[in-house]
Amino acid sequence: MTHAAAEHYRQIFDRRTPEQLRTLSHLKRFMERLVGDEEFRRALAEAIATPRAVTERYGINVDPMEVLPLWRGGYQQYRFKPESAPWPLAVMWDEYLREMMRHRDLLRDEGEMSTINPRFHAWRERQIRRCNDQLGVSAASLTHPIIAFELSEGCSVGCWFCGLSADRFTGYYDIAKSMQRFGGAWLVSRAKCLVLQSARASATGPQILWTTHTTIAFCSTTIRLRARYRKQQPQPHSRIRHSPGTCSGSSIYIARRRIVSPC
Repeated sequence: MTHAAAEHYRQIFDRRTPEQLRTLSHLKRFMERLVGDEEFRRALAEAIATPRAVTERYGINVDPMEVLPLWRGGYQQYRFKPESAPWPLAVMWDEYLREMMRHRDLLRDEGEMSTINPRFHAWRERQIRRCNDQLGVSAASLTHPIIAFELSEGCSVGCWFCGLSADRFTGYYDIAKSMQRFGGAWLVSRAKCLVLQSARASATGPQILWTTHTTIAFCSTTIRLRARYRKQQPQPHSRIRHSPGTCSGSSIYIARRRIVSPC
């Protein structure tokens, strides 16, 4: 059995050189600043003739003049069109973006479990349709993960745009006690019959990862448990991959921080 999402994700990076991946990582930083940093946008607007000085100040190795369709108003009309060819870095970013969006869609599709657990599958399909109806175009960004593990009480960041309305951080769970008492048994007896068929196919690149021993311990335990399950139904082992800081959804979430699924 092959997993289209895992293979597609792997090829996104395997077919690119280290230099191209580094360029993509800086393009991603540029785009994140552009979307989320008002001061950065203002600085770009003021430095019409010398925008490179702005990105240099932020440590971003991108010349804004080489990616005009990505940010400057009069040029955005050329984006995703043949007319964007004079700006190859912009073309590179948009091609990468399309591939990641395809990966996102594959992840959503591989979460289906109509034969494994029809009732859960029907419920999940209802949630997907509900989000499509209520959220409009932004609903496409959701992969509807089929299982989640919360390893902390509250969030230590507190982003103003949080869609979960997370409470303030109060502490981490004792992973050793939790997994030894019931976590391992639950994963084997419950998650195996419900989700492991689908969950082992997914992976993401980490954003905030390995920040605590709790996360490492949980991942190690999960790998062992899932390896035990694979002895009964062996599947190809997907390599853990670190993208240029890219996240696109997964079957497993850790404390609201997406992690690399080990399989």
